[in-house]
This record gives sequence, C-alpha cells and structure tokens, in this order.
Amino acid sequence: MNKEFYFKNLEEIVSDIIVIGNSEQDLTEETTNNMWRISLDLKLAKTIEVDDYREFFLKVIQNRQEQVIRSSQNHGMIFYLWFDPLACQLRFNLISALNERLPFQCNLEFVENMDEIIINFLNSPFHNGFPLQGYQENIEEKPYVLKIYKKVLNKE
Repeated sequence: MNKEFYFKNLEEIVSDIIVIGNSEQDLTEETTNNMWRISLDLKLAKTIEVDDYREFFLKVIQNRQEQVIRSSQNHGMIFYLWFDPLACQLRFNLISALNERLPFQCNLEFVENMDEIIINFLNSPFHNGFPLQGYQENIEEKPYVLKIYKKVLNKE
C-alpha cells in the first residue's frame, strides 16, 4: 500500500458522525462511539510525513467542529489525540466539554501541538508489532505520563 491509498482509506473517518451527549453521564457512550484508532506498517511509516497526518487531523477537526455547531446541544466537545505505544496506534476521541477531565487513569501531559504526538507515532520501532520477549530498553521505573493534544470545539 502506498501513502496516497492509505490516506484515501482514512477519508471515511473525516466524515464519521459523532455522538454528542446531553450530560456527563453520557461519557461512556461518547468514548465508545467517538474513538478512532490509526495504525500502519513500518514500511509505510517511513514514507509518511508529519504534515500528512496534520492535514488529515485538521480535516477531522473541521468536520467535528461543524457537527458541534449543527448539533442541538448547547455545549462544545473536546477533541483529544494521543499515541498508544503498546498498540502502536494514533488514537483520537471526542467527549462533551461538560466533562472536567479526560477519561484516563494515568498522569497526563498536555502538548500545545499535535506534531509531537504524530512524531512519536511515526518514530516508533513497533509498527509491525511489539516483541513478546527480547526487547530491552534502558527503562527506568517511573509513573507513566501520557502525552495528549487537546482542542476544545466550541458550540459557536
């Protein structure tokens, strides 16, 4: 698969319909229905640039912003993007801006620019899978901190 075909396949994500809840109690429905996972193999990762993903995500954000504006709800949504290193996936989700915090059980570090998340994804050596054994990196035991890019999509 080449880069153009890969991004053509992702185009359907751009126009997917999102769930916009009425209250904080709808968080589970939002996180379940509004999450997308993106992966690729190592060969393809070497052909893709940060700009390619940035352009894709800007289209996604624009579409989601339009859905928020057209919705009958009176609140916005929070778009958030992260890299899951164990699954080697870029993931993104939307939850109602009524929620005070993102639904993660680890420490979060918010980054100003989505490029950092994309770079971490593209530079991962595990696009073809995480080895079950034999991989040793000088990993120091410390609390896990997940880097997140977050953008609030306001109603107006």
